[in-house]
Amino acid sequence: MTGMPHTTRPPIVDVTEDIPALAAYARTAVRLHPRRGNPQPGDSSIGGPLWWPADEPWPLCDQPHGPARSAGTPVAMAAIAQIYASDVPAYPFPQGTDLLQILWCPNHDGDWPDETIIVRWRRAADVTAVVTDQPTPHMVEELLMPVPCVLDPEPVTEYPYAEELPQEIAVAIDDWDAGYPAYQYGLSIASGCKLGGGMAFNVTDMGEPPECAQCGAPAHLILQLDSSEWGGESDHEGGPPRWRPVEDADLDTDAYWAAREPTGLQIGRYSHGGFFGCSADHRHPVAFHSQ
Repeated sequence: MTGMPHTTRPPIVDVTEDIPALAAYARTAVRLHPRRGNPQPGDSSIGGPLWWPADEPWPLCDQPHGPARSAGTPVAMAAIAQIYASDVPAYPFPQGTDLLQILWCPNHDGDWPDETIIVRWRRAADVTAVVTDQPTPHMVEELLMPVPCVLDPEPVTEYPYAEELPQEIAVAIDDWDAGYPAYQYGLSIASGCKLGGGMAFNVTDMGEPPECAQCGAPAHLILQLDSSEWGGESDHEGGPPRWRPVEDADLDTDAYWAAREPTGLQIGRYSHGGFFGCSADHRHPVAFHSQ
């Protein structure tokens, strides 16, 4: 935890007053508000050390990396995120677990086969001895290695990306927006790193909803990574971006960029991506979809 609160600005309007049917689709996401720091294995973090069992081998990627990246040589995976359930009570963990850990191989230039992503749902108490010398990947794409960040989780209410909604509600939103994308950028999907909620598909369009590759069940967003915590989105009145925390309104230049781009990650073309897991069985493979 950062020890410093970060508060999302309230929406300037309640869209459900004009589109009551949308209220049934409200859902909770947990903004993580990463800030650069010195997380420890016992902390929730992005890019920090993991509470990884000493008797469990550290994951390696044995997928092809190309001639410039030690083809055929297994590469240690990078710790991407670790979240303790006690820090995010608004997010439902699978039964019997209280610790989420995600790693990936940072050598794939934005294309991650399922085999290059590791997701562990654990009981922290089952880890009685922790790996103290955690491997560092080599020959990495630097923009895919997060800077260690501590977190300040905050639950927020989201509404689905318009393409997820029934057509009659999506049409009503288009009419309500009257040509200005307030719903998409200020009322719908939270930007930044977060747990749960939904993801915007504003670059590629959504297409078919994500499914589990193993069983075909609907896949839900576990964790979103973002190149920035907020962007250029504004509200109807031309005010500050909705997703910039209130506490970050008057930062100087260096502090502004450290708060807006804390992880150093660049996803896609300076966009965002999400780890999607099976809604039927959390043990099934997780896929990463980026924009």
